[in-house]
Amino acid sequence: MPIAPHTAFELHLTIHDLPAHATAAFASRCAQLDAKPMLIELARGQYIHQPMLNKVIYASSLQVAVATAETLSRSLQANNFHLKRLKIEIPAFDADGWTDIQPGFTPYFEWHGKVSFTNTAALLALCTAHQVHLSLNALKKEAGTRFVTLREFASRQVFEARLQLLATKLEQGGWPILKQQAEYCIYDNNIILDNGWLS
Repeated sequence: MPIAPHTAFELHLTIHDLPAHATAAFASRCAQLDAKPMLIELARGQYIHQPMLNKVIYASSLQVAVATAETLSRSLQANNFHLKRLKIEIPAFDADGWTDIQPGFTPYFEWHGKVSFTNTAALLALCTAHQVHLSLNALKKEAGTRFVTLREFASRQVFEARLQLLATKLEQGGWPILKQQAEYCIYDNNIILDNGWLS
């Protein structure tokens, strides 16, 4: 699939865990880089806290996107924020026929849906049944919401079927989807950070 110059790449640069006193400095540095800071807290796993810089760029190839991410990484490192993971995604609707992928990497679909964190025992049971998992962006200070994440390594059709069923069950259970995003991950150099959470 030829890549147009306007292709959107979402860069996720996860850094090593931050002490509380460094949070404001990290958020400030992200803003200076025209990027969005996040402090992801996973519901479970080996690496619960994952501070990250997020930035959407438009580029002509994955190689250009990686180079841009590496420049951002050097800027963070200059302020003692050291990279732990680089993950690059495109919109899920661009996945069909996509060939510009990290060598040796198996791409995967991912969906994030924001829901109210109510009737928590039932929500956790639903997540277990559908093999999806919860996380929180601590910077948002929205204790009453969570993000549900679905990951699928199979085809787009399998991904969409799982997503449709999950969305239906969430709505039926009283957790309307407040916000959602579907993506296709084409580069991930440290997927083991999700051990115990999604894998």
